[in-house]
Amino acid sequence: MPAHWVIFSYFAWGHLRPVSNLAVTLARKFPDVTISCIVDADFVSQSLGEMKRNVSLGHDEWALDRIRLIPLGRTLAAFTPEFAALYPTLDPRLAPITPPADVQTLHAAFHAMMEERPFEDATGKTWEPITKPNFIISDMMLGNVCPALKKKYDLPLYIWYGGSATSLTRALGATEKGGRAPSYVEECHAIEGSPEKRMGRSFSDIAIDVWARSSSFQDDIIHVKGLPPFYQWEDFPQKTWYPAAYDWVAAGHPMFELSDGILLPTVADIELEGLAGVMDWYGGTVLCVGPQLPAEYFNHYSAESSSQLASTEVQYDLPGVNKMASGKAQVDPCIAFLDDALDRYGAHSVIYISFGSVFFPNERHIQILFERMLGIDDPMAFIFTTAAPNAFLSEEFTKKIEESKRGLIVPWAPQQAILAHLAIGAIISHCGGGGTFESLSHGVPVIGWPFFADQPTHALWMSEVLDTGFELVQVRDGPFKGKAYRGGINGTEITGRDEAVAKEMEEVLSALRGEEGKRKRVNAQKVKQLIRDAHRPGGQIQQHLDALDRYVNATNEPAS
Repeated sequence: MPAHWVIFSYFAWGHLRPVSNLAVTLARKFPDVTISCIVDADFVSQSLGEMKRNVSLGHDEWALDRIRLIPLGRTLAAFTPEFAALYPTLDPRLAPITPPADVQTLHAAFHAMMEERPFEDATGKTWEPITKPNFIISDMMLGNVCPALKKKYDLPLYIWYGGSATSLTRALGATEKGGRAPSYVEECHAIEGSPEKRMGRSFSDIAIDVWARSSSFQDDIIHVKGLPPFYQWEDFPQKTWYPAAYDWVAAGHPMFELSDGILLPTVADIELEGLAGVMDWYGGTVLCVGPQLPAEYFNHYSAESSSQLASTEVQYDLPGVNKMASGKAQVDPCIAFLDDALDRYGAHSVIYISFGSVFFPNERHIQILFERMLGIDDPMAFIFTTAAPNAFLSEEFTKKIEESKRGLIVPWAPQQAILAHLAIGAIISHCGGGGTFESLSHGVPVIGWPFFADQPTHALWMSEVLDTGFELVQVRDGPFKGKAYRGGINGTEITGRDEAVAKEMEEVLSALRGEEGKRKRVNAQKVKQLIRDAHRPGGQIQQHLDALDRYVNATNEPAS
């Protein structure tokens, strides 16, 4: 029977991109379902571009006919340069992920859907009523939005969590299972309420300190099923702090407790232990729907297909207006560079370097990296994308890279097409959820340089569990200067000195080109194959989507 599902998305590209593809996945799978996808009004064109790209590559444009892309809210409307400068120091309780005005807007639209009456979106367009919604899917960041709707209408609520199962347990799982919630919020408030413990600190400082080192873990060692042990400060390896992290836990944990299920971008065969760890603390259903990529990315590489894939990728910048790369007038410069490197140096000869659209490392550390790469006798080419607003490299060093003919610096790169190219040997990444599963889906080894949130867990998982990559630990300059648990019986001391950073980079780059790198590439290819197998007709992903359909239908059957 006809059904109406509502998806609440989050504007950041690492969230919006997979959720846009998830909407297409669901529209393809369930022909009787109409999907209302709620998207930040300033980023609806990117979401639509990603959906169109997916269906055009799959030659099934009809799937878009049942997706209502509804622009509502503007999360970044108040994020002026002045506010951005103050943001890291704000009391996190005053910096909710979804602004209160947007919460009201989203609620009003959903109430109208449930009451089967028209409503206007952010552009002034009127949306006529259709069948009442019978299912909600929420991005993990919408903890201030969806719980109230779940409680009012008693609809099934599933959460899209865009990272690995192990990172979910660490972020929002029970404390006794190695999770941060709910003890994190409780400890922050307990310290604030005790002058003796507070010691004059602001709530912002308390939130940062407890994130780095909580009293809930007396020996400082975190044990998460599916991961090797690690010190809790390893979760905060860089100085980067976002007050929204507090709200992510404070509002996100209650939403997970209230929810009926979780959708993950992983596949069961690569995270058996991690998934078991989630089920140890989560009472709902856990479904693995796989990395949300167009099916074309699971086909075999050719120079023509790589160029085509690059031409369709959607550009995303903060905070400007973005558009799809046309790719019609000429070959994308990244693809041209890779084609040339493939001819000159052979397969797996290029490193792609990307820290996403938000993060960027210590300038001195990134310069050391390039010095080491340019100093290698055996030429190692690289592509470096500077999409983050704070990305910076001196004019002198930029010129040095350009003159070397080994490196290409671009403000934006078609990442998925790059990862599919035969010339790529590895990616240096911050290990966000999107990039992590894109890399694994293409069988590309990762050199992890994580900053915050789920990134350190992903770097640890890939380097130590899947054995598909490395992690740079000497680049850490976070608020708590502690050693790394790995690296021998006494761990690894983080000195912070340039010599240590340079030495580790040399060792990792050498290992990448040696037997260890070959082993990790073989393992990455094995993971890629497991992901492909899960995507096959009748495979694990189809089985989990079938389970989702059965669940939604069962919960919406009228009482006898």
